Amino acid sequence: MKHALSLFTALLVLTFPLVSAQTAASGAFIKSMERGEYSYLRPYLTPQMQSAFPESKFAELRDSLIEKYGKIINASYSGSEGNAEYVRVDFERALVVFKLVIENQKIAGLWIVKVSQPHQEPGLTPQEAMMEAIVTGNYSLAEGYFSPLMKKVFTRALFEKTRNMIIRYNGEIRGYSFEKRVGTVYYYRLICEKRDIRVTVTVENGMIAGFHMSLSFRLSAQAIYPFFGALLALLLLGAYLRKVKFAELLLGMALLLIAIAVQTPLQNIPRLFGAGTLVSLVLWSGLMAAAVQESVKYYFSRNRSLKEALYVGAGFGFAEGILAVGIAAAFGGSASPVSFLERFIVLFFHASTTLLFAYAYKEGWGIRAFGVMTLIHWIMDSLSAYWNLHPSAGLLATIYIITALTSAAVLLTLAGKAKEEVEEVKVLW
Repeated sequence: MKHALSLFTALLVLTFPLVSAQTAASGAFIKSMERGEYSYLRPYLTPQMQSAFPESKFAELRDSLIEKYGKIINASYSGSEGNAEYVRVDFERALVVFKLVIENQKIAGLWIVKVSQPHQEPGLTPQEAMMEAIVTGNYSLAEGYFSPLMKKVFTRALFEKTRNMIIRYNGEIRGYSFEKRVGTVYYYRLICEKRDIRVTVTVENGMIAGFHMSLSFRLSAQAIYPFFGALLALLLLGAYLRKVKFAELLLGMALLLIAIAVQTPLQNIPRLFGAGTLVSLVLWSGLMAAAVQESVKYYFSRNRSLKEALYVGAGFGFAEGILAVGIAAAFGGSASPVSFLERFIVLFFHASTTLLFAYAYKEGWGIRAFGVMTLIHWIMDSLSAYWNLHPSAGLLATIYIITALTSAAVLLTLAGKAKEEVEEVKVLW
């Protein structure tokens, strides 16, 4: 089992660059645009492109865009379609999207396909700038008004994640309307496709000091999709094993709360210091989630029977399903039917990790199993964190495939052992 798992992990790590969203070519273009250095880009241009797009034309294009739209704030990968990749460059006054045609890992064609300039009224107030930023997705509109603490806490990555969560649960943002002012707090109604959301902007000494959403808990039939996905997976495990360990199930549910309480402040450390690129923030967030969750699950499954350990993980996954319902209800009262499949797969993943930990610990290679599952979990959660900022169907499918394959590799090998295991009779004093 341990050799098969090591081989599976090696294949997963080797194929990770293939499923990651960004190729080396588009990465080189991003770096060249951000730093103004053609040398990063040249090796990734085909011979024809090197002739058609020499350093002088690159510099001319970049300088003209900066002169017209202001300095470059951020450049990021924005998806792919066939052999084309898209790169988004955020300037102070515009968003520019480039299309790169990739052939044999090199850029064979490059042109601008979209320029978006958010509407901005003269004399925009700080609170209006914040609302315009949320509506248009242009972070730079509000960034100049942020207080020093706000700049550290409300980073571009957190801004994009917040906005994408609003859109995910409430539909496209169509505008906003002012409601009232109470002291330094301005109340607005954010007008969305499915329902409106009340938000507040706090302005102190002419600077934005806070932005909050007034979420109202609204449970609907659509919000319960994640719960039923997790419940179905739990019922299938119970039917197969012909026994339910309720104590371990409840323990696993409690462990999720502990893990979230520990990992959340750790994930926010880079934001408090205002440091890190999008990639580093995503990788850090995924690492903290994986390290904390797998540590907690490993510690509480080591000395248990296989059945008991499996139900610790199942309880962990079941609690995540309930939590997903709460998040959906808070953000708009509905969830995608895809969340049913997601929670179904994830419960099996958590159950498989604790089952593996208990088995490997008894066999003397528990730490190796812990390291492998933490690595896989890190990859999964890093991809998930990136998807929260830049959703795409292909990336979501990749996450589901990795999760399902990992769970299947463990359960198909060890579930039978758990089912046939003869548990020792415990003496109660």
